[in-house]
Amino acid sequence: MFLRRLVSSLFCLVLAGNLLASDFGTTGLITLPSAKMQLDGSLTATLSRNEVVDIYNVTFQATPYVEATFRYAIFNPREQFGSTDVLRDRSYEVKVSLMKEGAKLPALAIGVRDLLGTGVWSGEYLVATKGWKLIEATMGLGWGRYAGRGGFSNPLSILSENFEDRPTGFIGEEVGGFSTKAFFRGPVGVFGGLKVSVPRVPLKFAVEYSSDIYQREARFGSIGDSSPVNIGMEWTFKEGVMLAAAYQQKQFLSLTLKAALDAKNKPKRQYERFYSSADQLGRVEAPEQIDLAKWYDKLLFDAERSGLRVHAAHFRPGDDQISFTLSNDRYALWADALNQFYVLSEIHLPENFERIAIAPLEDNLAGSSVLYDRSQISEKAKLVGVPPRKVTQRQVERVRVQPALSLDRPIYRTNFGYPRLALGADLAMRVQLMDPNEPLKHQLYVKGTGRLAISEAFNIWSAVTVDISNDFNTVRPSNSVLPRVRSEINQYLTQGRNGVDTMFGEYRQSFDSEIHLRAYIGILEEMFGGIGAELLFEPFAARWALGINLNWVRQRDFDKRFGFQDFQVLTGHASLFYASPFYNFDFGLHIGRYLAADKGYTVEARRTFDNGFAIGAFFTRTNVSSEDFGEGSFDKGLFFSMPYSFFIKGNNRSKYNTVVRAIERDGGRRLEGAVGNLWWDRRALRYDALQNNRDRVVP
Repeated sequence: MFLRRLVSSLFCLVLAGNLLASDFGTTGLITLPSAKMQLDGSLTATLSRNEVVDIYNVTFQATPYVEATFRYAIFNPREQFGSTDVLRDRSYEVKVSLMKEGAKLPALAIGVRDLLGTGVWSGEYLVATKGWKLIEATMGLGWGRYAGRGGFSNPLSILSENFEDRPTGFIGEEVGGFSTKAFFRGPVGVFGGLKVSVPRVPLKFAVEYSSDIYQREARFGSIGDSSPVNIGMEWTFKEGVMLAAAYQQKQFLSLTLKAALDAKNKPKRQYERFYSSADQLGRVEAPEQIDLAKWYDKLLFDAERSGLRVHAAHFRPGDDQISFTLSNDRYALWADALNQFYVLSEIHLPENFERIAIAPLEDNLAGSSVLYDRSQISEKAKLVGVPPRKVTQRQVERVRVQPALSLDRPIYRTNFGYPRLALGADLAMRVQLMDPNEPLKHQLYVKGTGRLAISEAFNIWSAVTVDISNDFNTVRPSNSVLPRVRSEINQYLTQGRNGVDTMFGEYRQSFDSEIHLRAYIGILEEMFGGIGAELLFEPFAARWALGINLNWVRQRDFDKRFGFQDFQVLTGHASLFYASPFYNFDFGLHIGRYLAADKGYTVEARRTFDNGFAIGAFFTRTNVSSEDFGEGSFDKGLFFSMPYSFFIKGNNRSKYNTVVRAIERDGGRRLEGAVGNLWWDRRALRYDALQNNRDRVVP
């Protein structure tokens, strides 16, 4: 219990940003939505607690016009006497801005509270909001739960008589399915409210008229006769963190904690500071194998201390251009890594080189190259790193993103002394969120990692788990009628709490600027081992790419050692990727055969910000029926990738990646990390990603 509270508290306190969320996560009053939107790119976490229902929300402002919320609700959370409600519900909400607020006209938005789920919160709304100095007024029309009081006939019935009546019970075609048969159907109710800000104090008061009568909760004995009036207050006690309290339905008190993150915020550039090998104080730190009489050795030495690896350099005698192959081990933004190298180049390169081209490598895969035109050589600084300055458009134009370079016959090549062994150990945690029976399960463990680099292209990777604390269990056994490729994950997390997570060999190579290969063999993940490969074709500066992968895998024993079960399968996908020009949204379509031998397609969408933060969603439909799939109807979930540079000082490339699913089932499941891995992993070196950050590249 203490650990769960600790995780929840830390999650909230590390966030900062704009806060407008209601108890249901969407921007609004107390429980009602408003037509306002949060700042583009805001990610808000909301925890609302009362005696009727505890609600956990994650809301993302996907674009300036679209707000999306994933919600988990625990009904009757404190098991009050007389209530028989035991539901644990997951749902998705989407709100779309139709019109921004003007000098005279209000903001206007339309939304669906339970777009994908059981339909417990089923309700749609059209809402308007207008602000005057310290007062903000909201009024809306609602369907479903928003039409419980004083409803009137649906005006949409003039379009079709199907809008007159609303289905009851579980509204989705299946539990976890889309609830389209109920959208904007049945009687219409009116709701609204006011929010008043206190001058010079981070305090707001709210009053609302709610048309939700909590009919379902009253039927289960969780609430008596309710009132339409809710009153509340909210206090922003720290930037980006807010506490709210409300008295709702004349029945109960609620407490809500809200926190937000500005996902668009770029980290400040942090220069690596040390004495350069061009200075006497820096030269004394150089190892014996560094020849300080050679500019390449001095550049190599300073680059390594900066968190960069220079693989090779090439130039033609008499030419004014020099090209380097470079890897980035430390910088969250590749633009900052390039900037650091160009600063070092100004210190060490001979003056006759007026153009510097860099061919970046990401895990030995080539990305778009970057060419910088040197207008002049700066004075050699004793201390690497200069204060940030405003970069002019003329300076930005000196940086050009070009097709990938291949240094076939380099003049200089760095000998990294392969094979090389690297070992590590970290404190790690895996969590399972929003299980139908338990909202949070965890394992705290020591993660031991190893990498044996045979060459630049071939590595042997390993990861082992040493358990510290673990509350995973098998109380809820799998009832799947499909091969249990994922639904028995808790068997692995209990019987294999101490075990081998991965141990495999991997080969990565770019054959030219457009074709990239990844091949692997061994224990590939917690549940499967085998052999496979992925191939990616990505033309330079194109918004599309094609991929294909094929894998033969066998299911591992539950103890996560070196034994295998009998189940084996051939799985693979053909993939189409598209990098849209809108808000850095990327899309992937994968068609093929999944782990349970079912066939179908997966659609995924992600928004990746220049700072490396990414959030997305996906769903999979296969030839497995909803009945055979089981609870949830089909596989779907959310993806998060959060750079540690948001919270840790200093340059750091590490990220926390996780996929959140409402439930672990077997249909439509893929081999982890084998579908689309290359395209997503190489995104930071894509043409548009580098082009959009040229201002940070300029030294």
